[in-house]
Amino acid sequence: MSKENAIIYFVKYPTPGKVKTRLAKTIGDQEAARLYKKLAEDNFSILRQCRDVDVIVFFESLSDHVKVHQWLLKADGYRPQVGADLGERLTHAFTWAFDSGYQRVVAYGSDTLELTTTIVEQSFSAFKSTDVVIGPAKDGGYYLIGSSSNQPKLFQGINWSTAEVLSQTQEIIHQLKLTYQSLCPLEDLDEVKQLACRQGGTYEFISSQSKERRS
Repeated sequence: MSKENAIIYFVKYPTPGKVKTRLAKTIGDQEAARLYKKLAEDNFSILRQCRDVDVIVFFESLSDHVKVHQWLLKADGYRPQVGADLGERLTHAFTWAFDSGYQRVVAYGSDTLELTTTIVEQSFSAFKSTDVVIGPAKDGGYYLIGSSSNQPKLFQGINWSTAEVLSQTQEIIHQLKLTYQSLCPLEDLDEVKQLACRQGGTYEFISSQSKERRS
């Protein structure tokens, strides 16, 4: 550990057929993997631009360690995700980070659309006045969650991959008598409506500004 702040970056290696499977049902395995790969790389670049923060890549499969290391270069660490579900994996990652001496830890997914360095900086500056920070996803989950202390109960009893994730997490925060701050809501890459088809059947991301102009 060289800094007090840590980013936990959850990724999957972009193997066709193993990432964005719901999206792949419409646009195909290869195209879904290509889009996820690009988005994960873009978000990793944004996270690495933040000062005074160590970025630790937590990859899904132990067998992908070398490939992930070669893919997402210059992270401050690479570790396998441990656990049967997202709650266990988050619990393990946060516990490792705080046991390693980090004072403030924020976890990010790798498939968030329109993540910015401003949002990342806000997620850490929020700890000046709150215990927990959340970036709500528009599907009822969250794209980031951070804490200034290890709180394993934040990830227990959650119905993962449902629209109840955010509300259940907020209820747990209330039960633990912690304070929290919400950042701006963003979307995850899950729907074709978030994409524009270009010439040759290649899809690209649609920004919120583009959506507004098209509506």
